[in-house]
Amino acid sequence: MKNFAFATIAAGSLIASVNAGYTTDVIAFSDLTEWQNAPTDGDINLFGAGYSAEYYTENFKGPASGSVVSGGTGWSAWTATVSAGSLQSTGTGLYATQAGAALTMNFTAQYQLPMGGVRGIGGGFQFVDSSGKAVGGRIWLKLSTGESILRTVSSADQFMGFWVADPNQTITSFQLQPMGIAATAYFVGAETMYLGHAAAVPAPGAVALLGAAGLIGGASRRRGV
Repeated sequence: MKNFAFATIAAGSLIASVNAGYTTDVIAFSDLTEWQNAPTDGDINLFGAGYSAEYYTENFKGPASGSVVSGGTGWSAWTATVSAGSLQSTGTGLYATQAGAALTMNFTAQYQLPMGGVRGIGGGFQFVDSSGKAVGGRIWLKLSTGESILRTVSSADQFMGFWVADPNQTITSFQLQPMGIAATAYFVGAETMYLGHAAAVPAPGAVALLGAAGLIGGASRRRGV
C-alpha cells in the first residue's frame, strides 16, 4: 500500500500501487475537462480499439436522507452507507451528518470483464470541520481484484478524478475518511460525482445494418406496409 499526497499531484499523474500480488496503474487528475478527455488521449491509451467512454453524472438530487442511500442506473448503480449517523442529500451533494463518520459508496451493478463496470470516478470530495473549513482527508479506491489504493487530500473545492488504466480491473467502491488528530470532529461528503465506463462501439458493419434497417422500415411505412 502506498500513500500519495494529493497536493503534489499534477493532472494526468500516474499512481502505481502494489497490493495482494497485483500491480495497478491509476491515473489521477485535478481538472474535470482533462479527466473527461483522458479516454481519447492517445498518449494515455485508456481504452482499446472498439471501446469509447460513456459517462454518468450524479447530482444527488434524487436520494433521500437515511443510513443507506442508493442511486445511479445500470453500470453506474451505487449504494452509499456511513459508519455512524446518517446521510443527507443537499441537492448537489451527499454528506455524512455525524462528525468523524466515513462515507462508503459501493458500485452494485454486475459487470463483465474486460472493459466492464466503473473505470473512472471524479468529483468534489469534501473534508471539512464544523465551521466548513477544509481539512485533511483520505480517499480509498477499491478495485475488482481486491486491491485498495489510498489517496490523502489536503485541499478543498477542487475536482479530483481517477481512471483505472488496466482494462481487466474496475472500481468497485470508494470511501471518504476524516484524517488527522481531530478527525472525530471532521465531516466528509461528495459534491457532484462523475463516473466513467468503457462502452463497446458497434462495428462498422453493424452500424451499416442498423442504418439499412431504418431505411427499410421508413420505406415500408411510406408504402403503408
